[in-house]
Amino acid sequence: MLTIAKLRRIAADVQEFGEKVDVIERIKDTYNIGIDQDTDEEYVEILNSSLKKLPPELVKDCGIKLLAFEDLGPSKEYYPNHGKYVHNTLVLNHNIIDDPTLIVDPDSGNAVNKFDQTFYHELGHGWDDVHGTGGTDLSLQKEWLGLSGWSKEPVPGHRRVIIREEGAPVLKGEYYYSPEAGFTRFYAKRNPWDDFADSFSYYVAGLKSFIPENKRGYFDKKLGKYFRGM
Repeated sequence: MLTIAKLRRIAADVQEFGEKVDVIERIKDTYNIGIDQDTDEEYVEILNSSLKKLPPELVKDCGIKLLAFEDLGPSKEYYPNHGKYVHNTLVLNHNIIDDPTLIVDPDSGNAVNKFDQTFYHELGHGWDDVHGTGGTDLSLQKEWLGLSGWSKEPVPGHRRVIIREEGAPVLKGEYYYSPEAGFTRFYAKRNPWDDFADSFSYYVAGLKSFIPENKRGYFDKKLGKYFRGM
């Protein structure tokens, strides 16, 4: 037998589900990103809040068509289990929602949390892919490779990063970079595409003092149009 209390709980659940569906539909309409309606309501709200900080046209131009949350393991600083982008589909590790990391730009005072920075990084992979030419990502074209001296093969004096983090496998950089190159953070030294995606994430989050001048100029040309008048 349904009691008044049970009926109220059912009504509240129906209302919450309806509100979540409304948010999912707004995200689809505004950003062209599809999200499963079974996605946890908390994740949908956090994603919606993160998206609102970016120009809609910029997000749409990253080409993400489907987005999902999965348990990809405990959040680590350097181990790449925060998210993954594959052919217009983006999967985010829901564990990063509880990561307390906050990145603050010392010049502008702008700040970004771990979820937003990770999400924007993965959007950067989408942009890299979608706007590549001749079947080659932007990050693997000469203009970007030259900004850090990236090379697949060893070059005298160049370096390859090795990342050791407790509780995660040892990671070796897939590419070599110039010792004069600048990066947003240590993680970006792994390869050209993570360097690209990380610079993208810091740029759109307004943390430009972390981005080396030559890469900041690169993204001024690529993304500046989205932020004029803001």
